Amino acid sequence: MEQNSARAIADEILAANFPRAVQLAENWLKSLPLPREKENVANPEYDEAMAAYEIARFLQHRQERIATLPTGSERARVFREMLGQLQQKDPQSTVARAAITFCHAQIAENFARDFAGQKSYQLQVSDLLQLSYSLIMIGNYNSAREVLAFILTNHPTQATAHYFAAHVANLTGNDTAFFEHYREALYLKPEVVAEYPEFLPGGVFQEIYALVQKEEYAAGERERIYALLLEVNGVYRHRRKFRTDEIRQLETEYRRLKQEHSNARSHKKAFEPRLLQLLAMLVLHAQQTQNFEKFEQYRSEMIAIDQSIWQTFQQNNFSQNPS
Repeated sequence: MEQNSARAIADEILAANFPRAVQLAENWLKSLPLPREKENVANPEYDEAMAAYEIARFLQHRQERIATLPTGSERARVFREMLGQLQQKDPQSTVARAAITFCHAQIAENFARDFAGQKSYQLQVSDLLQLSYSLIMIGNYNSAREVLAFILTNHPTQATAHYFAAHVANLTGNDTAFFEHYREALYLKPEVVAEYPEFLPGGVFQEIYALVQKEEYAAGERERIYALLLEVNGVYRHRRKFRTDEIRQLETEYRRLKQEHSNARSHKKAFEPRLLQLLAMLVLHAQQTQNFEKFEQYRSEMIAIDQSIWQTFQQNNFSQNPS
């Protein structure tokens, strides 16, 4: 009875028949005995039925307001707000998952209307990211890829867009694009991993992240160490070739952070994972371009910060000892 009722309510929600979903939830509740508080006996099915009823009522109460809104971005933003409220409930229940999927579908449909028309350049980056995220969540990977390509054409350093693009590439079996976008996302903003834990890849990525989590690092530092370990352990099978302007930007970022590290009076260790990540990328570039002077400089600086990290990095990334 429990699964049949939940599934029936979920189906009505996905069909946008909220009055029927409310009715089914009411019938489900009426079929169950009321919880007896004095006996303090848990009643999981009653709790699930009540949660399903509340979700169905939540959607029904907003149906009339939504109907008055024009299709497009305005309606999409209302569904985004609803999505945030729904995700505060138990997102794993059958009914909650259906409600969340319904909202994602509506967000995607309404933002896509403006994206496909003359308003595409009027959409904010946050709107486009939400559109791509919702498209991913409903399994429309081709459209998500198209939106992400648009974002990255206009905002090539948008870390979240790279992270989403990596996830889409991973789901569709494009290894080269996955490694390129994933590495770029973690170079631009390692913290993006914590913002979207549902997009954490499996295999070695999950193993390394689990290893870092066990160490109980502070938020932010954990993700920087994770990004470093991916570089050090040679996880990326496809090495990126930097353009001249990109490598200059990378060197500038490294010099700035190195100076901050030198000036810091405390918590110097917090700078090291990011410094080592950037050094690893600079060493690889120097090796690719056979710039032996730069290679030796960055190698020496890496050793000065953490010799064991250098040794692991060297072992996993170079077939021969370059020193």
